Amino acid sequence: MDRTDTEPLFDSEYFLDVNTFKWSRAWDDAWSSSSGGYRVNGASLDCCDLYIDQTMLFTRRLTPGLEFRFRFTELSDKDRQETHAWLEFEKDLGAGWSAEIFGEPMYRKENADIGFGARWRRGGWEARARRLVVDWNLNARGSSTESYSLYPYTDEVSVRAPLGAWSLRLAADLDEPTRREVPDERRAFFYRRARASAELGTAEGWAPLLRYSFETQTKINSVAPGGTGVSEEARRKVHELSASARVRPGPRDELEPGAAFLLRAARTDLPGAPSGGTFYRRWEVQPYLRWRRGLSERLTSEISPSIALGENRVRHPGGSEPERYETVGEAKLGASLEVKFGTAGLLTFGGVLDADKPGKAWDGGSVKAMFLF
Repeated sequence: MDRTDTEPLFDSEYFLDVNTFKWSRAWDDAWSSSSGGYRVNGASLDCCDLYIDQTMLFTRRLTPGLEFRFRFTELSDKDRQETHAWLEFEKDLGAGWSAEIFGEPMYRKENADIGFGARWRRGGWEARARRLVVDWNLNARGSSTESYSLYPYTDEVSVRAPLGAWSLRLAADLDEPTRREVPDERRAFFYRRARASAELGTAEGWAPLLRYSFETQTKINSVAPGGTGVSEEARRKVHELSASARVRPGPRDELEPGAAFLLRAARTDLPGAPSGGTFYRRWEVQPYLRWRRGLSERLTSEISPSIALGENRVRHPGGSEPERYETVGEAKLGASLEVKFGTAGLLTFGGVLDADKPGKAWDGGSVKAMFLF
């Protein structure tokens, strides 16, 4: 609710910065094959903002048929800031089926979430469906005059299928249409979002991995006369496609060649000033290479050059401002040193150089840590 249109926050380097700082395949694959742990990725986006991606997963089998999980997640960037601490219980029902109940207790009861789900697993196949009731008792236990006239629900479905040595995963989640009334500001906020993704890969050979995701989102800030702020409507559609591999040319070296493709289309309308609308369209191709080399049993170096090529177009059909067209051409060089602690602890210190701006070489540092249970 704090910001309807986030597109102006994404400068020419933003999406390449985020991809440069993301997890390497080596770390991602180790995390995916573990049963739990903690990992954190903190990286400088600019002078004032830090990209943070952290997860903690703790599981404990309480009885032969009942499992408890604590799951903490945080993802913060220029688009959204989300932090959750989930308590989850899953009960086996037999024949591969299980039932889930999960939630996020909060000091203010109005902010608590609760959800239910079902899962089926057999022979490497898995299907799951969950529904989350967000702020489930705000209308009854709210501390302000705010309320929901359309209550927020999130529905999630996923399927995992073994295809020989390959694995296919399909997932989708829907934040159903939500309308929150803010009478003290004489405004109402409407929101909905849908996402879908597909992932196909194998751990054998050069371990190819292909990922695709799609997102559509609508935000509307509707302000009545005398209210706070201005009425604004923002809509966007985002396609992302990536491909990567893990190649081991020698006993101490590993290469991760890859590329990402991004396509964003968005528009913002101002009902009170029709001539002030804005259309956004942006695409980028981002090839990269990670070279990891084992220096000793405890130290691993990583060098990761990457580039972004594309275009960013901003139009104002009402003529309030001139059209802006930018060619995206960015080049980065990342470097890091990884320290290994025992068999399940990793700590990495790194930084990125802005290769296409010699006068401003330093482009931010990062710290990553991962501890597997």
